[in-house]
Amino acid sequence: MEYIKSKLSEDLAKKILGSKDNALKYLLHINKYKKVAGLEFKICSRGKNKGQNMPCIDPQNIWKIVVNNWDYELSKNAIRELFKETEKYKSGKDANNVMDLLVKEWESLKLGNIEWPFSQGDFDGFVQRINSESNNGLVKDEKVKVAAVKYRRIKEINTVRNDFIETLIFEKNENILPTLNHRRGVDFFIDGVSFDQKVAKSPTNQFKTRFKDNWKEEAVKNPGLVAEYLYKYQDEGRFGADPRLLVVYLDEDISIQKIRETIKSTDLNKPIEINFSFKHKVQGDKSYKVPCFVILLHN
Repeated sequence: MEYIKSKLSEDLAKKILGSKDNALKYLLHINKYKKVAGLEFKICSRGKNKGQNMPCIDPQNIWKIVVNNWDYELSKNAIRELFKETEKYKSGKDANNVMDLLVKEWESLKLGNIEWPFSQGDFDGFVQRINSESNNGLVKDEKVKVAAVKYRRIKEINTVRNDFIETLIFEKNENILPTLNHRRGVDFFIDGVSFDQKVAKSPTNQFKTRFKDNWKEEAVKNPGLVAEYLYKYQDEGRFGADPRLLVVYLDEDISIQKIRETIKSTDLNKPIEINFSFKHKVQGDKSYKVPCFVILLHN
């Protein structure tokens, strides 16, 4: 867990702003409200900016300057303004139009329900199952072609939906400070605490096995339990006990309007506390406690 209300490290500054260009834009924004120590200006004597008063800053020291001038409330507003200039935010704002187009294309191709044709990473297993069928080679080829097209297109649809979700989350809570360059582990800060946004296609197979035909109803009734299963049964190679905002699809054909309604009704101010145990290969069973937000998307 990272906390940035009281102070900021250079590493976190890089995670939040992402580039030296963004850092300079941020410092110039801050400088409108208070003098930034280490940021100077000079009149250019040549080039396209000749005669203009331009910022002068040592690029080697820019992250140190960001840290030394850190002011959480002022910085939150500045970074939120910078986020509105990103392509991700613009994509999220235009999601209605893009999703309508993608869904119409899906329907025109007669691809059936918007759902995954095979699990991510299981293309080899999918092809083996197709090869084991009694159909002739041309029929098998066609099934693989259609599945590949569906897979590519649902990935595209999900990218648009995820940008839309992130935009809605950003706009719902003014205490959210987003990162401008997503790195693994931190997507945004809520009230100064770092959160990693994770998208899950289901509440895990283990959850479905436990609750059988009633798994969806149980998930809706107990989002905290969904979060516990997602932490407990995550892949050890990508294990994390960090604060997360979990977006969980209970239905794959969820509409933009339904996503909007769901996030509008979600509390993004106070996280729930998740207790879970994880069986590590070397360390064995360990218990963890972590704050978490859960958004369940279903029809």
